[in-house]
Amino acid sequence: MGNEALAMELVQDTMSNVWQKSRLFNADKGAPSTWIFTIARNIRFDMLRKQRNRKEDICADDLWPILCEQTADVNEVALDDQVILQELGQLFDELPQKQRVVIEAIYIEGKSQQEVADQLSIPLGTVKSRTRLALQRLKEMLKDND
Repeated sequence: MGNEALAMELVQDTMSNVWQKSRLFNADKGAPSTWIFTIARNIRFDMLRKQRNRKEDICADDLWPILCEQTADVNEVALDDQVILQELGQLFDELPQKQRVVIEAIYIEGKSQQEVADQLSIPLGTVKSRTRLALQRLKEMLKDND
């Protein structure tokens, strides 16, 4: 993340979500660590989206010169991340609608595959295959863009 405060916020938000959503965890579907890492990844995506949507980041050199020096290097890395995320977002829009809906629900909204199957009234196997196909397609599109 590049910034200790943001990293701490990510950890705090993750643990808060784990605590609040603990009743949703199902050991039959996977290990607790996988579930926790998924929550952390989704929160990180949310943080990146918020960061990307900020048009202007104001930094008062006269008030916080040290902070501004530290964030200069971080901003270079963040810019690379933003370019990658923007490219991924464009590729995401090229996915077929049915695959895009499933990926959005699982990876952005943080829903389980079973929840997505119930929400869309489709079999769990269909959700799994759409997820796999969408991820394969995104991987191929990323390779083609390199």
